[in-house]
Amino acid sequence: MKRRLLASGLFCLAVLACGSSDESALHGPAKDAGMDGSAGMGAAAGQAGGASAGAGGQGGTAASSTGGGAGAPEGGAGGTPATCSVAALPAGTTTITVKSSGQDRSARMVIPKSYDASKPVPLVLVFHGYTESATAIENISQMTPVAEKAGVIVVYPQGILNAWNAGKCCGVASTSNRPDVQFVVDLLDSLEQQLCIDKKRIYAAGFSNGGMLSNRLACELSTRFAAIGPVAGPLAIDACAPQRPMPMIEFHGTGDFVVPYDGGGLSGAKSVKENVDFWQKNAWCTDGTPGETYKKGDVTCASYSQCKEGAAVELCTVEGGGHQWPGGKSAGPGGKLTQDVNGSQRMLDFFLAHPMP
Repeated sequence: MKRRLLASGLFCLAVLACGSSDESALHGPAKDAGMDGSAGMGAAAGQAGGASAGAGGQGGTAASSTGGGAGAPEGGAGGTPATCSVAALPAGTTTITVKSSGQDRSARMVIPKSYDASKPVPLVLVFHGYTESATAIENISQMTPVAEKAGVIVVYPQGILNAWNAGKCCGVASTSNRPDVQFVVDLLDSLEQQLCIDKKRIYAAGFSNGGMLSNRLACELSTRFAAIGPVAGPLAIDACAPQRPMPMIEFHGTGDFVVPYDGGGLSGAKSVKENVDFWQKNAWCTDGTPGETYKKGDVTCASYSQCKEGAAVELCTVEGGGHQWPGGKSAGPGGKLTQDVNGSQRMLDFFLAHPMP
């Protein structure tokens, strides 16, 4: 039971209001050192091979706006070089370290078997929830097998004391105004120096506190991220001024008692409606109402698709869904977990369909 409580992300916010306490006293030190194969970005070298497979879409009764089977692009468009001149790195999972704001920060990096160091590939950052870890969100989201299938690099950053400064949330990361956005900048810079990254296809996703951070990154780093995918984590910051229309796909359950669908929770995040309204207005969408793009069981997705610069804003609502990542593994005692949509698959399909203009 103790393990399940630790894995539940923001569960403690709703039950214990632990955001006002010191995380280290509640949970002990962050388990950064427990991740596989700790090494600096330049420490690994080798050859990665194999052919990239297409990413298959999740079926439903209505047609998807993003479709299925979007394979990983090779780059070359919109200013991204068609080839790279970086050392080859081996496929597999490595814990990398980056110096940021005077501290050593870490992330869990997964390179697919199909990675070719001469061809630019997409990159997805997935941020864990409050009290969780990089290892935990990899398991919860099940993004790694989806990214592997598509030939996409996925990185799971680690927050200090298992929290992110997403604005009003969460814990000491928020109250001390920790420079987590700068960490993301430094992490991206390091990744782009060591890997053949398609700079037009860099994406941010996250769960709960991590989803809130992905929203903040869209506000402050809209020229670095092509699209975002928050799960159970709307905006938790008041000042948001993206420099361009930002594509966004959001997943949220109506039965989420940790970060309530209608807002008003201890996290200080916006309601789902407020979040979607903000992003569709930012993208200058002209649809009067969003069109249904997916429906299966308790999951319905609807999208604003008539937006500037090819952007789209999609919301996937899980009727009665709890504080969970749809289609993933349980995040703890946060309510109902649906398998009626593969959230990571649908999210990645959306991402690949929305590169940076």
